[in-house]
Amino acid sequence: MTSEFFSTLLLIIGLLLGFFLAILLILVGIRRFLCSAEEPLKRIQRYQLWHNRYQLNAEVTSFLIVIGASLSVSLITLQITAIPFQYTVLIFWSSWLFHLLSFWKKIRVPKKMKNEMKQLAGFLLITVLYFVGFFAMKSVHFSIIQVADFPGVIQFGIRTYLTICSFFVACGALIVWQRIYVKLLK
Repeated sequence: MTSEFFSTLLLIIGLLLGFFLAILLILVGIRRFLCSAEEPLKRIQRYQLWHNRYQLNAEVTSFLIVIGASLSVSLITLQITAIPFQYTVLIFWSSWLFHLLSFWKKIRVPKKMKNEMKQLAGFLLITVLYFVGFFAMKSVHFSIIQVADFPGVIQFGIRTYLTICSFFVACGALIVWQRIYVKLLK
């Protein structure tokens, strides 16, 4: 009994370390992208244009990094059938808790009713987006479980296809999330 407890505890710690490592790798990638060119000023100016056009301030960028890291870790843990699906769901929904905390901080300050309703609608739309993501992850998990009995080459091909498609859909969902967040929650 204690051996199973410690193995589960180590698994959870490993997943959390993977989550924070993914955040660190995304931040390192952003820093490398901005500073690796011979003339880093041009890339920084290009980022400034993105900042102005897509309103990528510190809050939105930090949310994008956390959500991107949780999505990446969730999609990777989906590939490992030995990890229970509940842990993957816990990692996926953990980034939604940051939205809940941010929304709570915003509604503590009284505003006009129209702004509060707009923020509530934005929060509900983001929650719907998370539920869509949850059901998509559940269907990918079900597909991976069904593929487990296939020969190795076919299984590898199907898993690779599902992972690549999932990453593309996740990137599209991040773009939709960013537009909802900027338009309704800011």
